[in-house]
Amino acid sequence: MPTIQTAVRLGATTALGLAVSATTLLAQDDGQRTYIYASQLQGHPYLLDSLLGMDYAEEKFGVTVEPIGPQGWDPVAGAESVEQAIAREPDGIITTLWEPGALPGIARAMEQGIPVVVIEATVPDSGALTFIGLDNYEAGVDTARELIARGGNSGTYVASGNWGASNTDAKFQGLTEYLDANSGWELAGRIDDQATTSTAIDAAKTMFNTYPDITAVIGLDSSSGTGICLAAEELDRDIEDLVVIVHDREDPVLECIEYGAIDATIVNKTALQAYMAVQMLEAYNDAETGLAEVPISASNEEAGVTPFPAAIYMGTEVIDAENVEDFMRSNLPEYE
Repeated sequence: MPTIQTAVRLGATTALGLAVSATTLLAQDDGQRTYIYASQLQGHPYLLDSLLGMDYAEEKFGVTVEPIGPQGWDPVAGAESVEQAIAREPDGIITTLWEPGALPGIARAMEQGIPVVVIEATVPDSGALTFIGLDNYEAGVDTARELIARGGNSGTYVASGNWGASNTDAKFQGLTEYLDANSGWELAGRIDDQATTSTAIDAAKTMFNTYPDITAVIGLDSSSGTGICLAAEELDRDIEDLVVIVHDREDPVLECIEYGAIDATIVNKTALQAYMAVQMLEAYNDAETGLAEVPISASNEEAGVTPFPAAIYMGTEVIDAENVEDFMRSNLPEYE
């Protein structure tokens, strides 16, 4: 089994509550617009693909997108980053709601006429302009279908995730409800990896020692697959006899797929959701798109209609041995 330890060790939205005035939407700004991506986990490798999508959007739209916020999991600092963004009066804010701490900031921004787009994960009644990302419940269903397709209709499995995060909990619900209704798969237990590589490795070691007879492992956050694969490496355990289905596309996950330790990973189109977040903010700020005047009603402003979709769902993709090379970071484009 190839060693990848060193590289790793180093390295549902509701109807919108704001009636947007046509005059605000039609306001033109001849200067370069600036958007701020205010969120926690800015240093997590999962965000690399979102940042790539934002770089692409900067090139296409001639705007600036600036990320701010804590490098790790810090809900308080993540919420504070939204407040810091508001103080700078940007043309728009992008954020992620793994938990609800930033809701007051979102409400304040929208009240002040600063549009907010939520990507990746959301909570009910976010108050944002729109949500762009996965339908995380359906992503869990897709995971269950992939498990059945690769592992048959029955067996025992353990699920790894950062429990309490809105997107992970929704994925787990979709996974378990589909398996319970459509298969004989049984959940042996859950482990909490906290979406952190070191914790994920330790949690997966405990899993292998506690549940020696499982036939499958499911990882539901971006560190789960890395933790599962590296724990097996540290324990010198061959897991190619297990069905291992994980989520997201950290570099070690793709390497583990390449040499057969992980069967497949279910991924969001993270670059697309980030690009579309900028695109929707541009639509808010640019009269040429005409969104303010789409004839939903005789007068959207007077009717209190916000002419944006409440949610845009990306859908999932499956990466396995057949297509993994296309997703390797070394093969992806770069933008200045």
